[in-house]
Amino acid sequence: MSIQTLTVVRPVPVTPAMLISTDVPEADYPAWASGTTYAMGARVIFVASHKVYQSAIDGNLGKNPPTEPTAWKEVGSTNRWRVFDRSVSSQTVQPSSMSFRLRMGQAVTSLAALNLTGATSMRVRLVDPNYGTVYDKTVDLSSVPVAVGWYEWYFGERRTPTQALLMDLPSFPAADVLIDLAGTAELAVGVILLGQLRTFSMGVRMGARVGIQDYSRKERTEFGDVVLVERAFAKRASFSLLLRSEEVDALNAFMAEVRATPCLWIGSSRYESTTVYGFYKSFDIVISYYDYSDSELELEGLT
Repeated sequence: MSIQTLTVVRPVPVTPAMLISTDVPEADYPAWASGTTYAMGARVIFVASHKVYQSAIDGNLGKNPPTEPTAWKEVGSTNRWRVFDRSVSSQTVQPSSMSFRLRMGQAVTSLAALNLTGATSMRVRLVDPNYGTVYDKTVDLSSVPVAVGWYEWYFGERRTPTQALLMDLPSFPAADVLIDLAGTAELAVGVILLGQLRTFSMGVRMGARVGIQDYSRKERTEFGDVVLVERAFAKRASFSLLLRSEEVDALNAFMAEVRATPCLWIGSSRYESTTVYGFYKSFDIVISYYDYSDSELELEGLT
């Protein structure tokens, strides 16, 4: 018994040239200036790379952040660009709303927003220079009850979706992609990725395993007290697939191509926990029958 065909999206890296406009400012810290002296701990933005750096020395003058690792430590992407880096846990934050207009320069058929906080809706449009608006869909991200029943609907615990997936974008290579997120004062998004989807297998078998790898520190002191330091975590999943014989070589070749490339892996649209943005740790294909083969896939998400 299967859940759903395995869907894989290999993201297209978003470059500064692709970001046509956004209302998220890039003003986390002052821009680095070669003629300014920085004290230890001072933070700056290096505009060319859209990165934040922190001074590791006092009297830091004229030292270029990307080329002087002893003088500057990279902190991460700027708030505007966190949504397009490979980290799921680092979020682009802006109260109430944020928008992005992207010109990918190629056809993209899938879009995903991951690690959403405080989002209530996401609208995605494709606007082609010749055909106008060719796609316009809004995803409702309102909270839903965690259990079924009238009491739970009115009084029970509710959860808010943490991701939005759109796998039906039409193929218009010249179109601009407009993304509008609305939400609360805590609105934040970890990753927005776009790419072409691929599907494999006749289905992900029931018995799929999901979980997380927690990188928090949990230690006991010499007096027996527990020290807990919350850190990032990564999602994990293991899928068993049933392949047609003609898919064996295609899947094997695809896995070789993405061996060092983070992808979006979707085992089932019913369960958010079967969506993993990361890489595969291992996969095996067992040619069990003449027409069908079995495959085992183990995934590990990015933090």
